[in-house]
Amino acid sequence: MKWSKLIRGINVVAFSCMALAVLLPEIVEARLRVVATTTILADTVQQIGHDKVTVRSLMGSNPHHYKIRTEDIRHLSQAHLVIYNGLSIENGLRRVLSQLPKDVYIVDVSDCLPKKNLRSSHQFDDHHSHSHPENSCGYHYDTHFWLNVNHWMVVVRQIEKSLKVIDSNQAHFYHMSSNKYLGQLNELDQYIRSQSEKIPMNLRFLVTSHNALGYFGQAYGFETDGLMGTEGEETSIANLRRLSYKIMDQKLTTIFWDNTTSRKSMQALQESILAKGHKVSLAGPILVGGVLDSRQTLQNCDKHNHSTYDGMMRHNVDTILVHLTPSRDDGN
Repeated sequence: MKWSKLIRGINVVAFSCMALAVLLPEIVEARLRVVATTTILADTVQQIGHDKVTVRSLMGSNPHHYKIRTEDIRHLSQAHLVIYNGLSIENGLRRVLSQLPKDVYIVDVSDCLPKKNLRSSHQFDDHHSHSHPENSCGYHYDTHFWLNVNHWMVVVRQIEKSLKVIDSNQAHFYHMSSNKYLGQLNELDQYIRSQSEKIPMNLRFLVTSHNALGYFGQAYGFETDGLMGTEGEETSIANLRRLSYKIMDQKLTTIFWDNTTSRKSMQALQESILAKGHKVSLAGPILVGGVLDSRQTLQNCDKHNHSTYDGMMRHNVDTILVHLTPSRDDGN
């Protein structure tokens, strides 16, 4: 009797496993196939779509170094929805995007932001001579608008709308998920503001590897500068010299490297300043190009989840706070 019950139990389990194996591909296939160019966009789509979407990111945590692969073209062609940042991040993808099948819904999220909210060419320092995408008025735009949480909240609504266009049956689900995530981002924005307010105004100066923190500085009260321009191109000796003297004139004690450029460039700047008799430390990384893969880790890692936009931004402001807040030993 016991053996017969055991055998029946084994058969039930085996049948259940077989049924699940048959159903799983159909469940996965039923999900929306979404390709997002950046890891930040991919995370945001996942936060809104949850198990209704299968999301693939193309570019990794450093979009500036991305080179398109054959498999990327295949995934783009098979997607229901392609979401890209816009402005200059995807310059290498523009031709591919224009040639995708007509049934692929393509969304440029930068289009949802009022142009008055984008940083234009007159807001870039004259010492950077690199190029940026132009609008019809000839202005150039900085691409890193995700570093202002309020800008990203507008993008969240755009992604919600895009998902509802493709999958109207789940419109209520996407709306509720979006509302929940926007509540989380509102808390994030308040967190960054409260952390920033702990730093004295005269110390709110961020010098980074590449000048990507303009939107962050504009939103949260920091002056920003960088060794390289907003697109991460190589710097000149003249700019290294200019920045060295600016750091000394401002009496800055900390500069930051970011995860999209080599740390060596900032070490060269640090050594140049130290040689002139001014003490400056190098801290980081600041995460500017994208969230980290869940398998990536940071040295001296904080409590935040660096594979999410929320965790990335919290990490950044906490890193800045730790290194720009005077210690008691400073005598300040």
